[in-house]
Amino acid sequence: MPLTQEIGCHKASLIFIRLSIHVISSNYWRPYIVSPVCDSSLNFNRTFTEALEIGESKMHRDSANAVGLQRPTIKDILRLPIYYRPSISPNGKKVAYTQLKLDLREPIATAPCYIYDIESQSTIQALEAGSEMAWLDDNTFSVVRHSRSENPRWSDICIVKNMVGEGERIVSHSGRINNYAPFAKGFVFLSTKSGESSHIGNFIHVENEPSTNAVYYVSIERSLDNQRLAGEYFKEENFAAPPEKFELSLLLDERYHVTSFVVAFSTNTIYLNCQRGPDLVYEADTICFKVTLDPEVILDAARNSSIEEAMSKLSLERVWLPEAFSIKAVSPDGHTLLVQGPVPIHKKQPRHDLWLIEDSEASQQKEPANIYAYLRPISEKRDRYILDVHWTRKGIYILHYNGTEATITQLFENGDFETYDLGGVSPDFSFQITDTGYIVFKGLSSDALPEVYVGTPAENGWNIMRVTRSTEAFSHLDFGTAESIKWTSRDGTEIEGILRKPSDFDSSKKYPLIIFPHGGPRGCSVLSLLSNDYMRPVHPLCARGILILEPNYRGGLGRGQEFMELNHDNLGVGDMWDIESGIDHLVLQGYVDETRIGSMGGSQGGYLSAFIGMHTDRCVAVSVNAGVSSWYLYYITSDMRHSIHLEGTPFDEESREAYRKSAPISAIHRAKTPMLIQHGEKDERISVISAHELHRALKHKGVPTELFVLPDKGHGYLSPRENYAVLLQNYRWFCHYLLGEELDLFKDDLDS
Repeated sequence: MPLTQEIGCHKASLIFIRLSIHVISSNYWRPYIVSPVCDSSLNFNRTFTEALEIGESKMHRDSANAVGLQRPTIKDILRLPIYYRPSISPNGKKVAYTQLKLDLREPIATAPCYIYDIESQSTIQALEAGSEMAWLDDNTFSVVRHSRSENPRWSDICIVKNMVGEGERIVSHSGRINNYAPFAKGFVFLSTKSGESSHIGNFIHVENEPSTNAVYYVSIERSLDNQRLAGEYFKEENFAAPPEKFELSLLLDERYHVTSFVVAFSTNTIYLNCQRGPDLVYEADTICFKVTLDPEVILDAARNSSIEEAMSKLSLERVWLPEAFSIKAVSPDGHTLLVQGPVPIHKKQPRHDLWLIEDSEASQQKEPANIYAYLRPISEKRDRYILDVHWTRKGIYILHYNGTEATITQLFENGDFETYDLGGVSPDFSFQITDTGYIVFKGLSSDALPEVYVGTPAENGWNIMRVTRSTEAFSHLDFGTAESIKWTSRDGTEIEGILRKPSDFDSSKKYPLIIFPHGGPRGCSVLSLLSNDYMRPVHPLCARGILILEPNYRGGLGRGQEFMELNHDNLGVGDMWDIESGIDHLVLQGYVDETRIGSMGGSQGGYLSAFIGMHTDRCVAVSVNAGVSSWYLYYITSDMRHSIHLEGTPFDEESREAYRKSAPISAIHRAKTPMLIQHGEKDERISVISAHELHRALKHKGVPTELFVLPDKGHGYLSPRENYAVLLQNYRWFCHYLLGEELDLFKDDLDS
């Protein structure tokens, strides 16, 4: 599904990934001791005592070797440990990371935080729960914590010194903190705030709601002082603490919605990226500002007056950039801006490149037509869609897909670049790099489950080392194999994808096949042993003898601008060429049973599954999660209607036919493929109306179909019991239509 300009809803969904630090034994959870051994010194000839010290992973492996690898159940998949945004200390000696942990007894995931010491090769649990972690120095880190429910909803920022205790709370905020960064003697953070209800009724003014985002500064020292002072007063005394926090976004006109911020330490400047309204339809209508300040001076002045009066001396300056541009980073000396925005010559599907502009130039008003003359492009030669970017004293580094892998490239100010070999490990969506050149990321590879990796600076990039090994506890499970394959589409375009096979694959046999297209379309299936998807049971199905093909169809990432534009005004049709030619390629290999093919996917992948199920006879069953039924419905109900890869609108006579033929529902007259439909009730990206349209039309035609609507869920969610149900429904659906088993969508996955 077309998503946000950065990566889109596919990324938003994948942010909700879950982690566990438990070993599975039958149906029970057993805690294990976190291993003090890093990957560089693995020795599998350990004694029984040593096996206990590394979380019993060897015992599982020995047992698996004796009786054969076990089929991963859906519950196994939900228990897998996967890491979230690891952060490395400035000296490169410690790694902080969070795990999201699913417990079927709980309504939402928990998120314990850990610290790994590279020198001692030991791990400690630092906090019971947290999310974003950032180092203040080599022995002090900060973390954001969130409430476990929406009512009341709060977030706080804590700092932990010497890795001891639950930390000291710096701020407790009655909203969700979405991003934060150290600045001056405290933190700047972006969060939501409670909006006031209208006195004339409760309503939503569509695409005209005021912003609920705000940017704040909080002082660490003042906050801690106030907490100590408060302890010296009785509650009845109503102690009035001196100001420790203020809202920086009060300087903005109320119509501007802050989407992100960037800090420049060397010049005491904060840059604000805004759009003219909170709705996603305004994401290309951007405007940027900057303010230079000493926040501690503001708080000092507010002791004798008010925050508003103290802030009145601040000057908010416009940063003049082209439309749809945002500031991504600032040079270490604070004088040059790294900005990202669309390339003007690419009209179909504009790639958002990186450019440099001097802060002094961007601060002077320019004519809109002349702004590009002041920008220096630096990522054009790399020709890749950028996922993450950092500017350190070592240089500018970006993360991007390259084929079916993700890699890191250094960009030079003259536009040249150097792409580094990470030893077959792909960073998953983001990475962190210090000023001294150390990097850390959650890594994916074709022969290991995801773990945290650290890179030590070397002459040709980094020496990559794995520093966690929680997934060793799951080595008794059969995740099959993953390989990158290529084929030629109907129009001659080379297409690449990931083919997953059972571990005991025999090329002389014929196997059922499931197509699993990624979301996006600006997404990419990455070569990884684990398909980290909490709605499609890839590995339980693969272990049952079903091949899984994840095609990187046209319009996706990793192949450059020209490939991204190939599905413009060709939605569904061109994508289907890529998918059907992939099926044909595998059939020609002789090991695919052409009478047992299915397709499953979510968002854009759900749309394509619906399209292939209604426009062709290639599949015996499909599964559609949050998929588009009609681009007309999408246009009138989606918060991202502007992202459709079609010219015009469905109301324009000249473009109406393109909208019609690209819709799955346009082939309802020939539809006969059974369809499982799953959709979040509150999905703003693709309305649940699409699910109801598909379901009602198929029922009217007498085509087997089932619809499951998840109350209160949106386009992406992590809710243990609901995710289990969605996975289970897909598993039983394809076991019935591809393997001939009884169709019982509520049968537990432990029942064979």
